[in-house]
Amino acid sequence: MPDPRPAPQYGEYATPEEVAALRGPDVATPAIAETPPPAVPARAATGRRFDRPITIALIAFGVLNLLQYSGALLDFEGFLETATKGTAAESIDFTEAARIGGIVLFVLSLALVLGSAAIAVLLLRRGRLAFWVPLVAGALSVLAWIIVLVAIVMLTPGALPASGS
Repeated sequence: MPDPRPAPQYGEYATPEEVAALRGPDVATPAIAETPPPAVPARAATGRRFDRPITIALIAFGVLNLLQYSGALLDFEGFLETATKGTAAESIDFTEAARIGGIVLFVLSLALVLGSAAIAVLLLRRGRLAFWVPLVAGALSVLAWIIVLVAIVMLTPGALPASGS
């Protein structure tokens, strides 16, 4: 049965089914084009361009820093005695607290470097910003140094001047 509606005229819109019916059964219907994905804003693309190299550089800095200080951290008592030579603190005899503190700092620094590298790589693979991860790890490392050094000073006899009463 023929379609009772009139055929679309030039300039009028027709559905793909109507176009196919007018062309006949031997002509394939064109595929309906999907809408293209929205373009990434230029500002977001610019910030992401520098994220990967900055993240890699910060992780490499953390690894090099750990390698540089690993010897000193594993012999922290000797390191502190060498570092205080020629100062007013030269007479302080650092105890077992310094050795344990150095090991704690080494293990913590190693965990921060490995953990931040793993998290940063995961974020980079997902296309998310990752430069902040090694920065936070570095800040936590500095905080750990401060806490451990304060603990060593507090546990070392003669490190703090005696208060006289």
